[in-house]
Amino acid sequence: MKEEIVIQKRKFDCFDVYFSAEGHSFVYADFKDNDSFIDGLVEYIFKEENLLNYAKRNNKIGFSGTQKQYAKLYNNISMFLNTELETLEVDDVTDELKDILGQEYTLVDDAGNLKVQNDKVGKIGEYTFHLLLNNYFGLDCVLPKFRCTTDRNMSVFGIDTLFLDVAKRILYFGESKFCKTLDNGITLINRSLEKYEEQIDEEYRIVLSDDEAFRLSSDFEKIFGDAKQICISFREFINVSGIKKIGVPIFIAHGNMDINNVKPEEYISKLHKKIKRSTYFGVEVVYIFISLPVIDKNKFIECAITKAVKKQDEYKNKVSGNC
Repeated sequence: MKEEIVIQKRKFDCFDVYFSAEGHSFVYADFKDNDSFIDGLVEYIFKEENLLNYAKRNNKIGFSGTQKQYAKLYNNISMFLNTELETLEVDDVTDELKDILGQEYTLVDDAGNLKVQNDKVGKIGEYTFHLLLNNYFGLDCVLPKFRCTTDRNMSVFGIDTLFLDVAKRILYFGESKFCKTLDNGITLINRSLEKYEEQIDEEYRIVLSDDEAFRLSSDFEKIFGDAKQICISFREFINVSGIKKIGVPIFIAHGNMDINNVKPEEYISKLHKKIKRSTYFGVEVVYIFISLPVIDKNKFIECAITKAVKKQDEYKNKVSGNC
């Protein structure tokens, strides 16, 4: 008997959100054609209120156009426009995975070692993921990942977001992909999840347990500060702090070439059926699956970078003009 997924729909900001127990699909609602769809979605992502309140959920700042705000907007938008490329080594690559990586990234074969150039595409995807976890799901950011540099040499597939459900005491270690197709994204996500327990442990060692390097959210410190002082591994941290569940939100922004044939039910079903789930550290894992169809990955990124450059120039002029 075929499993039936019951889909509901609600409005959120400028999205139609299709959702069920199995996942969510955020479909940008205000569109007439491909260009309008992509331009509108990019405009929402880079809206001043979103850029200004990056990493905030409570006590959000209203945009009023002060010099201080324009300076912060300039710094935040500039994160997407740096010219540095991370070259990250990957191993144990099957022919299928190498083919997908070749479609999605620039590959470098350096003395027999496969490396991936990770550029602005990943940053825009991670930031969009951050917005949805913060604004829609109501989770609190423990640390904005753009603000820190972790050990990215482990793999191209790393922890992309770090959030906390304060009421339920659940830490969320998020994974995001921005791909030409949903199927490509699912394949890369599954590759990431193969060693996710190891990567969560590394995230704890490098980020969560380090008092000197990173300023973590006050809520995290209030709930878990004492435990992290005496634990050298995440498994110990779970036992000492009494954590019963951890969260793994999964976000895939993906191309969908026919704007008149968007299929949120199909996207949710694929996420639910094809993403491999596990338990980590012997505790229950709460998964959140998120699909964001963007029609065309390349056009979306081109539009996003163009808009980011214009906004960067605008903010720079506003700051300079007020000095």
